[in-house]
Amino acid sequence: MWNDEDNNPYGAFDTEAHLSESLHSANLSPPLYDREYTPPSPSSRSSTQDPPDFLSQQQDLSDEDDHGAYTTQHTGQGYMRKSVYDSRIEQILYENPDMPILITDAGKNHEGGGSFIVYTIRTGDLEVRRRYSEFASLRQTLVNLHPTLVVPPIPEKHTMADYAAKPTKAKEDTAIIDLRKRMLAVFLNRCRRMKEIREDGVWWRFLDPNVSWSEVLHSHPASSVPKNNLKAPPLDPANPTPAHAWLPVPSASAKLKSASGTAPSGTPNEAASQDVLGRFPPESRKLSEKELDPYFINFEASTRELELLLQGNIEKVNRRTLAHLSSLSADLMELGARYNGFSLSEQSPTVAAAIERVGQAADTSYIETEELSAALSASFAEPMRESAQFASVVRSVLRYRVLKRVQEEMTRDELAKKKTLLESLERSEMEAQRIEQYLNRSSPQGATTRPQRSLSASSAASAPGGPESEGRPGSHEDNASVDSDFPPTHGEPISSHPSAPQAASHRRPDFGPSSPPAHRKTSSGTFVANKIFGRISHAVHGFVDVDPERTRRDQIGKTKESLQQVRETG
Repeated sequence: MWNDEDNNPYGAFDTEAHLSESLHSANLSPPLYDREYTPPSPSSRSSTQDPPDFLSQQQDLSDEDDHGAYTTQHTGQGYMRKSVYDSRIEQILYENPDMPILITDAGKNHEGGGSFIVYTIRTGDLEVRRRYSEFASLRQTLVNLHPTLVVPPIPEKHTMADYAAKPTKAKEDTAIIDLRKRMLAVFLNRCRRMKEIREDGVWWRFLDPNVSWSEVLHSHPASSVPKNNLKAPPLDPANPTPAHAWLPVPSASAKLKSASGTAPSGTPNEAASQDVLGRFPPESRKLSEKELDPYFINFEASTRELELLLQGNIEKVNRRTLAHLSSLSADLMELGARYNGFSLSEQSPTVAAAIERVGQAADTSYIETEELSAALSASFAEPMRESAQFASVVRSVLRYRVLKRVQEEMTRDELAKKKTLLESLERSEMEAQRIEQYLNRSSPQGATTRPQRSLSASSAASAPGGPESEGRPGSHEDNASVDSDFPPTHGEPISSHPSAPQAASHRRPDFGPSSPPAHRKTSSGTFVANKIFGRISHAVHGFVDVDPERTRRDQIGKTKESLQQVRETG
């Protein structure tokens, strides 16, 4: 038993007959019936009764690199006996692998201001009470932590038909409560036989009366699983890397690209459905994931057929049979009561005795029919319903495998696209650098580059300094008002910088009395149009790339980072 007085984890071994030495020697020397399974250590331990060995090993216990105190020992059925336990419930589970977990009682719990049904779980001499919702959260947590395992199912929740038949007493239905007691106990014992679940640190805490289940759900590893399980490693979802957040997420209805094709090994998909033995991949050689896809697709299809078969006509006929047996037992009970009452009113003793025997036969038939109905429900209906649930669980695991394969294909496609984009951006960057170097070499030393506004051909031809411009002072103004984006009053070339008097004398004829009124109207209309289109141009510049070089360099950096992250997930 556990040594509760000093909380000594080695006190559990005090009652073993072969441990006549001290507690330290008991911890250091394995039991006699397990010595043949314990591999020899590098240090010399030929005799467990040698005091120097005890002293040297006791000193090694203080070293962090020595795992001698945490070694485990085989006890059969895949269990490993530990030397140090985290809690008493863990010790009971590991030291008694054949002891069943029982649900002894189910009743109302009035603590905390609420009234709900709790189930009392007994593990050895420890008891803990849990609600059905806590069982459901336990199973969901196990599914999140072990998406590749077939986690045993639990009984379904109350249906709408149950609430419609019994609006106030649906949760207190005796038949449903008894069913849950049996099935939840089966669920716990099945989970116990799975090594991954038994050692994940969550399941056995559910059985510990000293642990708050709410705290377990909000602590590692239950709280470390991402919301989307596809963004985590399948074998260890509680410890994802930052690179897993970059993985693409396929849709729930996604299918493999090669779902309707032929496997690379030459094995068509129809071969698995034609031969029963062909449903399983050959063990003679190792197949790739792509070659295994047809087999898993057939597994999923056959599992779906089994689920529909068990939940279809067989389930309906079985329910109808159980309903008929229940009604027959009720009729036999009423018939036996009537015969017994009739025998009491009969005057003739002989006839009364005969009627009473008929009533007793009806009562016996009622009892046997009721037992038959209960036996069929417990031995046939429940296993069949559980098999349908298992088929659904297996199908969900196979579906998870399909989604991970689709995610793998999407990741490869994304990698190829990113590589192509990166190569294109790098080529553009090299071309831009080459052009910039050429421009720097070809430009004169003293020249300063400044952006100039491009003029149209007519505006360039009518620039000041030409003979036509000098002979026709109004021609430059007319052409600029048509070809330029600015009002005619600003049509002077940028390269000329006249002084203020010259500019005034040059512009004075434009506003003189010789100017026609129509020209003033055109100038005013063009100015209003330019003002409107200027605002539109400013709005367009808000979402148009005005610095393509910087944008290209940013895209190169982001693409390289995403490529690195996606490669790390592989």
